[in-house]
Amino acid sequence: MLILFALLLAAVVAVLLMLVVQRREQHRETLRAAVLQTQVDLLKAAADDPEVARVAVGPDLAGDGPAAVRQHLFLDAQVTAWELQWRIGGLSQQQLRAHADALLADEAGRRYWERARSARLGLAGDDSKLRAFAAAFDAARQQPKATAAH
Repeated sequence: MLILFALLLAAVVAVLLMLVVQRREQHRETLRAAVLQTQVDLLKAAADDPEVARVAVGPDLAGDGPAAVRQHLFLDAQVTAWELQWRIGGLSQQQLRAHADALLADEAGRRYWERARSARLGLAGDDSKLRAFAAAFDAARQQPKATAAH
C-alpha cells in the first residue's frame, strides 16, 4: 500500500511538473507573438512617416527613394507576419515554402531577402523554428537561379 501511494504521489508530481513546463513554454510563445506584433506595428508606423522609415531601414536603404523604402518595410512586415504564423503553428512547411517561393519569385523580393537575410539568420540563433523559417527563404532564393539555368 505504501508503494502504491508513493507511485501515485510521483505521478502527481510528474504531471504537475509537465504542466509547469508546458505553461512556461506557452507563455514564451505568447511573448514572442506579442513582440512580433509590435515589430509589425513599428514597421507600419515607419511606412507612414519618412523620417521614421529612414531610421527603420538603416543606412543600407537610407539613400534609396521613398518607394523603395516603403516596399522594403512592407515586405519586412509581411515576412514578420508569416514568421508569427509559423511560430504559432498557423503555417505548414508547405505553406511556408509557397510564401517564400512567391516572395522571392521577383526582383523586389530577392532584393529584400538579400538585405534582410543576415539579420534574420542572426536572430534565429539556436531557435530551430526560426532556423527552419529562414531556411525556407534561403531554399526559395536558390530556386530562381536553378530554374533560370534551364
